[in-house]
Amino acid sequence: MCFFDSMEHNTIEDELEDACIVLRPSDVSELLDLHPNTVYRLLQSGKLPACKVGGSWRIYRKDLIDFIKKHPV
Repeated sequence: MCFFDSMEHNTIEDELEDACIVLRPSDVSELLDLHPNTVYRLLQSGKLPACKVGGSWRIYRKDLIDFIKKHPV
């Protein structure tokens, strides 16, 4: 049995689509109602997983969701 046989096709597409959504620090700041400097501190400390693209931080939506789940308010 193939892994994909056990999951609905739409579920797989949704997960792949979500994994590809990339946010900027300003987006994260607005979504979480945090000061931009707080977001940059989280990025620089490595607490919020991200990567730099051309000197600019980019955060995958899935990583942000995982971060929120690990750090409930």
